[in-house]
Amino acid sequence: MRPHHLRHRRRADLRMNAMLPCLILAGGLGTRLRPVLGDALPKALASIDGEPFLGWMLRGLQQQGVTEVVLSLGYGSGPIKSFVTSRDFGIAISVIEEDEPLGTGGAIVHALKAHGARDMIVMNGDTWSDLDLRALSAFHHATRPDLVVAATCVDDASRYGTLEFDATSRRLSAFREKRPARGYINAGTYVVDASKLLGFALPEKFSFEQDFLAERVDALDIRVFPEVTSFIDIGVPADYRRAQTAIPPMLETGTSEA
Repeated sequence: MRPHHLRHRRRADLRMNAMLPCLILAGGLGTRLRPVLGDALPKALASIDGEPFLGWMLRGLQQQGVTEVVLSLGYGSGPIKSFVTSRDFGIAISVIEEDEPLGTGGAIVHALKAHGARDMIVMNGDTWSDLDLRALSAFHHATRPDLVVAATCVDDASRYGTLEFDATSRRLSAFREKRPARGYINAGTYVVDASKLLGFALPEKFSFEQDFLAERVDALDIRVFPEVTSFIDIGVPADYRRAQTAIPPMLETGTSEA
C-alpha cells in the first residue's frame, strides 16, 4: 500500500506546483490613457521604454514559468493580434474576442466558457506587479477557495477601495470605500475556480469587481494573497510615466513580475 500512497502524494505535489494558465484582460477602451496614447493605440500596446506593455507582461510571465496565456480582446484586437504573432514569447498564446464590450466580469465568463479550464489566473492587462504566480497558484491549490485576490498594501488608498481580511485564514470579509489612508488594495490579479463562477446566473455584461465580488463577499469563500510589494497601474497617466523607468530594470535584474 505504501507505494500507492506515495504515488497519490506525488500527484498532489505536482498539482500544488503546477502553474495555472493565465487569462489577460486586454479588451478595455483605455479611456484614462487616451490623452496620452490617442484614439488608435490600444492600452495593451502602450510603449514602455520603447516596448509594448503587453510584451513586458509576456516576458515576465515566461520568466515565471507560465506556459499558456489566453488574451481576452475587444477594442484594438487587430494590432494586438499582429503584435503577439510577430514574435516568439516562448508561451502558447490564444485569443478570445468580444463582439462588444462585456465589462471585466463578462469578459472573464466569456473566456472561461470558451477555454474550458477548471482554474485560471486572471490578470488585468494594465497592471504590473512583483507577484509570484507559482506561490499564488500553490496558495489556491492548498486552500481551494472559490476565488483568490492578490493584494498590495499602499500608504494612500484614496484611488482604490480597500480589502479587509482575516490575518490567519486570509478570508476576505469586506470591501471598503476609497479613503486617504494606508490599506490593502486589489492588485488586479485573481485565481478563479471556473466551476464556482459559472455556477452563478450572471448577466452578459458586468463588472467583476463591483457587480460580482463586492456583492458576494458573504456568499463566496474569497481569500486574499497579500504578497504584492510593487504595483503599477499603467491606466493612470502618472503611473504610466513612472512605468517607463520602473518596469525595465525589474525584468533585466531577473525580478519576476507580471
